[in-house]
Amino acid sequence: MKILVTGCAGYIGATFTYKALLEGYDVVGVDSLICSNPREIQKIHNDFPKKFTFIKEDLAESCDLVAKALRNNSIEAVIHFAGLKAVNESEIMPLLYWSNNVGGTINLLKMMEMNGIKKIIFSSSATVYGDSSNQPVCEKTDLKPVSVYGNTKVTIENLLHDLTKQNKVKAVALRYFNPVGAHKEKKIFENPNVGSNNLMPKIVRVALNLDDSLSVHGSDYDTRDGTGERDYIHIDDLVEGHFKALDYLSYSDNFEIFNLGTGRSYSVIDIIETFKKVNQVDIKYSLSERREGDVPICYANCNKAKKVLGWKAKRNLETMCKDTWDAVKAYRNEFK
Repeated sequence: MKILVTGCAGYIGATFTYKALLEGYDVVGVDSLICSNPREIQKIHNDFPKKFTFIKEDLAESCDLVAKALRNNSIEAVIHFAGLKAVNESEIMPLLYWSNNVGGTINLLKMMEMNGIKKIIFSSSATVYGDSSNQPVCEKTDLKPVSVYGNTKVTIENLLHDLTKQNKVKAVALRYFNPVGAHKEKKIFENPNVGSNNLMPKIVRVALNLDDSLSVHGSDYDTRDGTGERDYIHIDDLVEGHFKALDYLSYSDNFEIFNLGTGRSYSVIDIIETFKKVNQVDIKYSLSERREGDVPICYANCNKAKKVLGWKAKRNLETMCKDTWDAVKAYRNEFK
C-alpha cells in the first residue's frame, strides 16, 4: 500500500513514516521544513531509499508537487500531520495559523478530490476540549477550545465531517493527547533544538546541559500539585493507533473521531521527577506564570478507540521517559 504523509519531517510524522516503512508501506512524504529538521528526512531515506520519496512543499502556499505525486504514485490514503502547533504562538499570530493549518488542509483536500483519493487520517488534538470541567474527556464532550490552534483543529474536523456526508472523503480524526518517547529503533525523536514549547524537549535540554533549568508555567492550578496535568502517551502507542485507523477506513464510510491517550493524567512535576528517577539525571526547574491558552487538566477517555479500533495504549510513563533519553543520548553530539 502506498500512502502520502504530510508533515513527514516532524516528530510525530517522521516516527509514523519510519514505522510505516518498516511495516512494508511505500511512503511519499511532504514537508515544508519550516518547523522541522531535514536530518530526519535523511535518516529515513538512508534506511529506505527505494520505498520513501520526499517532496519539499508548503501546502498553504502550493500543492503543485503534491498534486503531481497524487497523480503518478497510486496513493491510496493520506495521513495529514502537517500544521503549526504551538498554542501560545497561535495567540500571537492567528492569521498565520488559520492560513497554514486550515488553508493548507483545504488545498490538500482539493488535490485529493481532483485525483480521486478519498481516505484521510487527520492529526487532531486534545486542545479541542479546552478547559472542560468533565474529566476524562470523551469524543462527545463539548468542544471549548481556548486557543487559535484549537479552533483550527475543530474547523478542520468540521470540514472533514461535511465532506464525508457528501461522500467526498472517508475520514478519521485522531485527537492526540501528549505524545512523548521514541520508537524502539531510536532513529526519530522530538528534537530539543527545534524550539518546541512541549515539556519533554525542554526537560531534555536541561539534561543535555543546553539550558540551566526549565520554567514550569503555572503552579497555582486546581490540581494535585498545582501544576498542569496532561495525558502523556508513548509515540509507539500513538503510531499504532494510526495503523488501526487505516484498517478502519478500509471498511467504513463514516467520519469518526477517536481519542488517543492513556486515560491517566500526569502533572508537570510528575514528568520531571519520573525522568530524573528513570534516567538518573538532575533536572533543575523554577515555577513561573501561567501561559495564555493553557488549561489546568486534560486527559482522555479512550473507550471508543478500544471498542471500535481494538486499540489501547500499552506503555507507561517510565518507558516514555527512558525511551526519550535513550534516543537523544545516541545523537547527543548533535546538540553540543
